[in-house]
Amino acid sequence: MFPKLRVYGEIPGREKKLEKLLYPFFNFYPLKMWSKFRWWKNGRLKNYLSTLNTKGKYLTVIDRLGAPGDALLTANVIRCIKKVYPNLKINCITPNPEIICFDPCIETINKPESFYSFDSTYWELIVRKEKVQNIISHNLLRLGIEEYEYKAKFFLLEREREWAKDKIKKRKRPLIGICTKSKETVKNWPKENWVKFINSLRQKHDIMHLGDASEPDFEGVSRFAGKTSIRESAALLNHCDVFVSPDSLLMHIANGLDIPSVIIFGGSRPVSCFGYEKNSNIADTPECSPCWIHDGYEECKESLKCLLNISTDDVLKKTYHVLKNQLN
Repeated sequence: MFPKLRVYGEIPGREKKLEKLLYPFFNFYPLKMWSKFRWWKNGRLKNYLSTLNTKGKYLTVIDRLGAPGDALLTANVIRCIKKVYPNLKINCITPNPEIICFDPCIETINKPESFYSFDSTYWELIVRKEKVQNIISHNLLRLGIEEYEYKAKFFLLEREREWAKDKIKKRKRPLIGICTKSKETVKNWPKENWVKFINSLRQKHDIMHLGDASEPDFEGVSRFAGKTSIRESAALLNHCDVFVSPDSLLMHIANGLDIPSVIIFGGSRPVSCFGYEKNSNIADTPECSPCWIHDGYEECKESLKCLLNISTDDVLKKTYHVLKNQLN
């Protein structure tokens, strides 16, 4: 099963280069008393936020799980914190600084951890296989904040927008963006379904294939997958009329750019926890759902039936519906 939280979360995303930024935890007395005192204070952080806000002090928010998509989730948490405590200065420690580097709610990125800090994480939801609670709400309730907005924001520079505009200038509209793989096997719709989906669209629509180098090859698409950085992929995605993908980093980026999206969830993660309200989220929830399976810890014993139960027609209908709304 999964390792304990403290072991799993010692270094954000297990990136050793970030270890030097973390406030030291001393294992031996007498300094261990100081570490325990700080741990105790941060365990009651919600009691001190008002004072820290009044004084304009720094709070470090740590993107503890550290997957690329988690950087945008952490930025979402930060934005909600600053809505209540606008004078707080935020330092964010993350393995993926390029994703949130222009977010105006974040004063510093990857500076040393301050005395007061907060872990942006949903580890507890993974362990208990949560079915309902939104991941942003889960974090904010630990700080005594009940109101939240689950909405990503991705900030592009004008030169990035112009670079992407030049790359797609010969594409016809509407332009459909796709990404077909998440890093977790239990999120990935079968390749043969993607082939059918692409073949049904490519005669009438340009399809832009985004993602990393692990993406499979498809005929009839403009492949940028594995050829662009995360920020370049975001800039290209910004020009799409609709985006279709599994629950992945690009799902969060698309929401952050307000690109209408069709997201193939299957059943491994609950839509109520991760699904953005404005997306067309396609889920199937057999008895084994949600499993929260992560590669390397568990494997699906049900032959990924939650994904197999989602047909190509299901995804096509949702995609055409979104396109129709876009063009009207």
